[in-house]
Amino acid sequence: MLALLFDPNAGAAGDMIMASLLDLGADEKRVRKAVESVGCSLEIAREEKGHIAATRVRVSSDRRYHSLEEAVSILQGSSLEGEALRRALAALDILAEAESRVHNIPKSRAHFHEVGALDALADIAGSCEAASSLEAEVILSRPLSVGGGYVQSAHGLLPVPGPAALEILKACDIPWMGGPVDDELLTPTGAALLAAIVDEFVPRFPLIEVERVGYGAGSRDLAVPNLLRVLRARLAPPGRAAGDHDNPDQHKDRVVQLESNVDDITGEILGHLIEQLMQAGALDVTVSPAVMKKGRSGNIIRVITSHEDMSNLAGMIVRETGSLGVRVFPSLHRFVAEREMKAVELEIGGETYKSAVKISRMDGRLINVKAEYEDCKGIAERAGLPLRIVIRKVEELGWRAADL
Repeated sequence: MLALLFDPNAGAAGDMIMASLLDLGADEKRVRKAVESVGCSLEIAREEKGHIAATRVRVSSDRRYHSLEEAVSILQGSSLEGEALRRALAALDILAEAESRVHNIPKSRAHFHEVGALDALADIAGSCEAASSLEAEVILSRPLSVGGGYVQSAHGLLPVPGPAALEILKACDIPWMGGPVDDELLTPTGAALLAAIVDEFVPRFPLIEVERVGYGAGSRDLAVPNLLRVLRARLAPPGRAAGDHDNPDQHKDRVVQLESNVDDITGEILGHLIEQLMQAGALDVTVSPAVMKKGRSGNIIRVITSHEDMSNLAGMIVRETGSLGVRVFPSLHRFVAEREMKAVELEIGGETYKSAVKISRMDGRLINVKAEYEDCKGIAERAGLPLRIVIRKVEELGWRAADL
C-alpha cells in the first residue's frame, strides 16, 4: 500500500505542508494552478535549514476575504476538484469551527485572524492539490510538536499552542507534545490542514519501505532545523494471515465517519439521501435531530464508510443537501463479526417461502441471527401475516440452520 507519512518534529505551518509535498514530488503545475486560481502568486525555491536542502514556498496576494461564505465561494470557484476540493473545504470548516469556539460566536461570523488573507487560503488549496496529485492510498502522521513559550497576536501575548490551534487539536483528537523549542511551531492553518489530510495519527511509523523523502522549509531560523519532513513509502504487508485465529486484529476494520449539520431539508430529501448513500457503498447512515443556531431545527447526518468511498459519499452529501462542508473523523477502528448469509424455507398455509438470514459469529461462536427485512416484508404481504410474526419465524429457522 502506497502511503504518505508526515514527521512534524519541528514545524507544521500551511506553507511548510505545501513545500514538503512539492519536495516529495507533487505535481508543480497542478499546485501552481490551484494557488493562482484563488487569486495568489506562488514562488518556489530551494533553501537550506540546518545543512538540509529543502523546498521553500512563498505565496503572495494583496487581497483578503471577510467571511466563511466568501472563502467557500473562492475555493468552489478554484481549480480544485474531487478529493482536493473536499479536503480544502474540510480544512476551512475546521478553522471556522475553531475560531467560533474561541470567540463564542456563530461559525458564519468567525473572524479569521490568521487566514483572512488570501495567501493562507492559497496554502490550503495548494497543499490539498499537492496531496491529491501524489495519489497515496493512506496518509499517516506522527504526533505534532507544537513548540512552547508565547506568541504575539492581535490580542497580545498568548501561550503556545495558540487558542485556535489548540481547539483544532482537541476537536479533531490530534495527539501532540510541547517542544522542542520555545517558539510557535504549529499554526491554526497547519493544524486544520493536517486534520483534513491525514487519515490516521500514529505514535510511531509502522514497518515501511521508503521510496522518497521530502522537506518543506519554514520562514524562521530556529534552534532546530525549521523543517517538515514527509515520506513516500510502501507499507510492509502484515506478517500473519488475516484468518489466523490467534491474531488479535483479525476482527478489526478501519473506517471513516462523515458528519454534516443541515437545516431546511425535508424528510423526503433525507430519506432519499439515505437510500443513495447506502446504494453507493455506505456501511451505515444515521440522521439525528438537532437544534441549530438561532434555535432553528435541523439534523446531523452521520455516515460510516471505507476510506475508498469517503470522497464520493462526502460529495453526495454536499450535492443532495447543499451543505457547505462535511467533517471527517478518520481511521475509526471497528470490531466486526464474521458474517455469512443462508437461506431458510418457511411454510405457511401449505405454501413454501424463502428468506435470507444473516448469521454472525465471533471466534467461531454464534452470536446473532437476523432475518433479511425485504424478504420478510414480501412474505408477510403474500401470506397476509404481521411482519413481526414472519421475522420471528424466519429467525427461529435461522438459529436452527446456524447450529447445523
